[in-house]
Amino acid sequence: MNSPPCVEFQAPYHFLGGADVTESEKMEIKKLYQEGVSISELSRRLGYDRKTIRKAIRSQEDGNKQNQGVRSKTSKLDPYKPYIEQRMRFGVLNAERILREIREQGYTGGITILREFMKPLRPLVSAKATVRFETGPGEQAQIDLGAFPYLDLEGKRRKIWCFAMVLSYSRMLYLEFIKTANQLHILRALRHALEFFGGVPSEILSDNCSPLVLHNDGQGRVEWQPAYLDFAKYYGFVPRACKPYRSRTKGKIERPIGYIRQSFWPVVFCDLDELNLQAAQWRDTVANVRVHGTTRQRPVARFAEENLRALPSSSDVLAYCGMRKVTNDCRISWNANFYSVPWPYVGQTVMVREFEDKRLVIEFGHQVIAEHPVLSGKYGISANPEHTKGLPAGASQRNRGKTAGIQVEAEVEQRDLAVYEQLVTGGVMH
Repeated sequence: MNSPPCVEFQAPYHFLGGADVTESEKMEIKKLYQEGVSISELSRRLGYDRKTIRKAIRSQEDGNKQNQGVRSKTSKLDPYKPYIEQRMRFGVLNAERILREIREQGYTGGITILREFMKPLRPLVSAKATVRFETGPGEQAQIDLGAFPYLDLEGKRRKIWCFAMVLSYSRMLYLEFIKTANQLHILRALRHALEFFGGVPSEILSDNCSPLVLHNDGQGRVEWQPAYLDFAKYYGFVPRACKPYRSRTKGKIERPIGYIRQSFWPVVFCDLDELNLQAAQWRDTVANVRVHGTTRQRPVARFAEENLRALPSSSDVLAYCGMRKVTNDCRISWNANFYSVPWPYVGQTVMVREFEDKRLVIEFGHQVIAEHPVLSGKYGISANPEHTKGLPAGASQRNRGKTAGIQVEAEVEQRDLAVYEQLVTGGVMH
């Protein structure tokens, strides 16, 4: 596994004069200073004033003199440091996750010393400001997708998608990995999430991904995908979308996606089912039972206060929808296969619904005009002979709307223009 790229972090100019410098920072300062980094540059990078940087360098030099010939103190973490470095190179940067892993190997120390060891090894990332808002029990949930890279059996880099839904009040989390981020897979994962929570929030906030949103003008007018709108009506929630290019307005979901990356991913898995079993175990034993950083409560405990609406008595049969134009040969193209449509609809744009029970329904003006079984593979044709019955003869179709010219014998004399008009119109001369 390749090591993650190093990221140079430039701290903002806050210059913490008099602030305490940790021992790991002192070690890092001394190391960089010995490598030729100037005191001014160290001050700029780390955010301490130059006086504090000089003091840190002197304290390290004094400490080294005092400890010469003295055996260094061992730490409970020492036997696990190679493993920690290996996991960090693999991309695991969450201290709580690594703490769980090394405790399974016998580590009995605390997390503070672990964080101190990991701090100079991790790439630092500058934070973005986010305005947070709180909602009451049962009022809102937020959903999002994240792409997660992995190496397949042949060592090729691929990606799988993680659907995440979090209840805004309790921070109770549901996640599910899906192989394709299309409408049908997203709605199926959303249905699974509602069934996991055992109820429906008043509204669900999403970003403007194309499987859910056709258009968002940023002024509150959103054109939803028909299938998602049907899903929302069936389950009884109001769909809402964040402003375009402002996905951080749904901050409660942005952090769980990052939390999943840090605390759960990367993992080793055989197939999608086995991956989701691992995700469910992590969800139930780690994510939903931890003390949340904002609420200071466990999501599973706060979930008891959620006031969700009851689920419908039966599950909705999901469909993946899209608009298609009927071609001249009375067909529509859908997922690289072809399906016949009654000939009077040639040239019209129709609604196509592929249901999860493998039915393909074609509608025009809210009326079903054709239905087919969904074909597997590519370039197949499903044709109903009834769809071409009564199709007008080809000759009349070819000549429709085409005006014929007139050939006449050459004559010297000039004729009145009315003669030509009679030939064209077929009228009678008076």
